[in-house]
This record gives sequence, structure tokens and C-alpha cells, in this order.
Amino acid sequence: MSVSSSPDGLITVAREVRGQAVIVRVAGEVDFSSLVHLQDELSAAVADAAPPGPVVLDLEEVGFFGWCGLTLLVNQDDRCTRSHTPLRVVATTGTVLQPLRLAGLGEVLPVYPDVASALAEEAPVG
Repeated sequence: MSVSSSPDGLITVAREVRGQAVIVRVAGEVDFSSLVHLQDELSAAVADAAPPGPVVLDLEEVGFFGWCGLTLLVNQDDRCTRSHTPLRVVATTGTVLQPLRLAGLGEVLPVYPDVASALAEEAPVG
């Protein structure tokens, strides 16, 4: 498992390979200043995943999720689709779910209640 923090200290990202899947756990604030760090970590996760294994993005410890995070999700979902690697989002808090729903991404991205469900590909919550 690798753990890193953004230069501004706004987010901490832990990346773990589990079989064919890669789990990316994010804690802190996803906004414009932490975006590049998270984007780099997700790009590494896509490279580490073994298709059809998913990249599971765990946002349970995110305290702020700005609109730039939505753009990141759309871009990463596109990248994952092209590499035949599903992107699965773990979120249960309004901090993340509300922006996803307002942007209509809850209909596009599969959202799961926990990492185990995302890895098992159980029914999404969204």
C-alpha cells in the first residue's frame, strides 16, 4: 500500500492493490488545489489495475467535495472505460452524494455503500 499527501496537505490518498482491483482511499478536501494530486493517484491506480478488475475510489473520509472533483470523476471514468477497467465510487455521505446527484452523475457512475460491495459488484446505492 502506498500513502501520499497533496503538497498543500488537503488530502491524503492511500492506494492498495487487491488482486486485480486497486482501491484508492481519499481523506480530506477534494478541491482545485488538491485535484492534481488525486488525478495523479487515480492515473497510477488505472495503470496498476488488471482489467477487468476495477478501480474503487473510496470517498468516505472526504469532508469537502468541490465541483472540480466531479470533472475529475467524469474524466477518470472515461479513461477507465477506454482501458476496460471499471471505476466504482464508494460514498454514503451527503458531502459527496449531493454533488453527484445534482450533476446527474449518480446515474452514470456506480456508487456503492462500502468497499466490500464495490469489490463484490453488489447493487449500487445511487
